[in-house]
Amino acid sequence: MTDLSVSIVNTNSRELLLACLETLRGTTAEIVVLDNASEDGSADAVRERFPDVRVLAQEFRAGFGANHNTVIRATEGRYVYVLNEDTTADDWGFARIVEYLDAHPRVAALGPRLTYPDGRLQDSAWRFPTPLVSTLGLLTVGKLGVKQSRGDAPHAVDWVMGAALVLRRDALDEVGLFDDEFFLYSEEVDLQFRLRQAGWDVHYFPSATVVHHESQFSADIPERRINEMWRSRHRYWRKHHSGAGARVAALTTGGQYALRAAAAPIARRNPRRMLLHARDSWGVSGPGLRELADEWNGRVGAPTRR
Repeated sequence: MTDLSVSIVNTNSRELLLACLETLRGTTAEIVVLDNASEDGSADAVRERFPDVRVLAQEFRAGFGANHNTVIRATEGRYVYVLNEDTTADDWGFARIVEYLDAHPRVAALGPRLTYPDGRLQDSAWRFPTPLVSTLGLLTVGKLGVKQSRGDAPHAVDWVMGAALVLRRDALDEVGLFDDEFFLYSEEVDLQFRLRQAGWDVHYFPSATVVHHESQFSADIPERRINEMWRSRHRYWRKHHSGAGARVAALTTGGQYALRAAAAPIARRNPRRMLLHARDSWGVSGPGLRELADEWNGRVGAPTRR
């Protein structure tokens, strides 16, 4: 059994995927790419340039959690590094990560420091969005007591972003994999909440740095993306909190976006996206990214709701 398996899911992001794999070249990890029915030649390009990378070419489109679950089940590493295709690193730090996890056997999830391409820190570790935390976020417009990705030493946090997330297989065997009823967004929060409930720890690990380019196939359809984000948020809150708590968390989070929308003209920004977030905090009625995948699957005769 290898120490570390890398799970990468790709949808029509050929050049980003190839750039990611280029920085992974020469590492000792098991690398598996699940191609989510891309139409840009991604799978063939990986096979040609990176023959040591295993490619799972999927003929239908599924969500983040379902796709990574497929890779997790198909790999053997003691640790699984869930990784976005829009990430790169000068030094992935795999040996340091494995050494740290071996030395901390109750850490089930680990998140590296994330930066933007220009070197700025990207916030990537957060407190769980409980009704209380969401209410405090409204009082400070999300500026106080929520972010946990600060400092240069590894430390315990509530949850880390799924763009670069190392998971302990033994812990997954205990609590289960991603809940694939989340199509996209909040699935990593849900998994880490379940891990914490089972007595496992989550750590932020700034000793390894990953560049997150934040480019995704859905970037040109912001309203669908926002709808999917809020559909997942509502599901997360209903799953882990009471009905009243879920409503408080949603409305106070939506209130933060409403305040930002009100301040947008002063900052010379378009408030439209903030207003879409505020609207969806009450309820989501429009189509999201799941429907987009279902539409594609329907056109090619592939299964839907996978």
